Parts: sequence; C-alpha cells; structure tokens
Amino acid sequence: MVALPRNRHPRNRPVAVLRIADLEIDALDQHVLQGSRPIRLSPNEHIVLYTLASSPGVVVSYRELANALRRDVATVYNNSLARHVSSLRSKLQDDAKRPRYIETLPGKGFRFVVAAET
Repeated sequence: MVALPRNRHPRNRPVAVLRIADLEIDALDQHVLQGSRPIRLSPNEHIVLYTLASSPGVVVSYRELANALRRDVATVYNNSLARHVSSLRSKLQDDAKRPRYIETLPGKGFRFVVAAET
C-alpha cells in the first residue's frame, strides 16, 4: 500500500494566479495582494472576489454567487452576500459609490469593474 500526501499542491498548478487591475488573487492558497499590500480575506470573501474578478465586466447574478458559495439562493437574499461584499470593499478600500473593483447592479448582482484604457 502506498500512502499519498494530503493537502499538497502539485508543482504544476491547475489554477493560475489571477492578475487583474492591481490585484493578484491566488485561488489555491487564498492569498490576495493589492499592489504589494497583502489583503486578508475570509474564505467567503475570497470566493466572492475570485468569482467576480474571473469574469471582469460581466454581471454575476446573486444566484451565481450563491452557487459559488455553495449556498441556496434564500440564504443569499438575507443580506449575507451584501455583508461579504461590504467587508470585501472595506478591505480593498473600494467605494461603493465610485467603485474601482466591485460594482453593484441592484436587482441583478455584481460586476468586477474593468478599468478604462488610458
């Protein structure tokens, strides 16, 4: 019998680190850098950020975020998703009224903001 190591990541990572705007999001190790500043996120905040950032400019519905969080939609409508997004914005120093990262689309969901080319 051969014992296989558990919880080890192979050298050839199946999921690449996501780099968008000034963020670097590591899905496997759950690390986030904003520029050179590390950002500590809860596991749920990390899932929300990665889900949004992996589809920049695309509206991600409440249902899609609930699925990513492995929750039913009824749980999402009790404002738990809004709390995750609010906390995430605070940690990213993002303003809901003038978002750099996460835009709210009332009645639809959220969208990762795509910075305009200059």
